Amino acid sequence: MDKSDIARDLAAIVENYTEFDMGIIDPSTSLREELGLTSFDIIALLTEIEEVFSISIDDIDLLADIGTFGEAIDLVADLRVAE
Repeated sequence: MDKSDIARDLAAIVENYTEFDMGIIDPSTSLREELGLTSFDIIALLTEIEEVFSISIDDIDLLADIGTFGEAIDLVADLRVAE
């Protein structure tokens, strides 16, 4: 699975938490400011990401660093390689 596959699948997950048009999202899109996700949404989103991509996000510092859609893609890609 490459980053474009991850981006596609991740966009489908994010759609569950926002009414934003996922067709115009790009890696620099802010999860909080532009998509309007709350901290609760981010936690629920990450839980779903763990399930869908069969990864475990154990490092709380990694969670704090996720601000954009691109950073979420990179996190998933990095964790899939590590596991």
